[in-house]
Amino acid sequence: MSTVLFSYQIGYKIGTSHTPFQLVYGLHPLLPTKYLLPFKPNENKNPQLVKVLTNRLSKLKNYKKIS
Repeated sequence: MSTVLFSYQIGYKIGTSHTPFQLVYGLHPLLPTKYLLPFKPNENKNPQLVKVLTNRLSKLKNYKKIS
């Protein structure tokens, strides 16, 4: 159910010209695929996005799974 709800929240709505996620949190959601392939080849890289992704990726690498 949470996957379905998240899918709805990140879907673009014509009436508001935004996604519900953007309206609530004020930013675009970062999907898991952004961690694997943050940029397409030849795509202009937003320096702010690069900083955010690098920071989040370093936190993920430092995360230790509790067993």
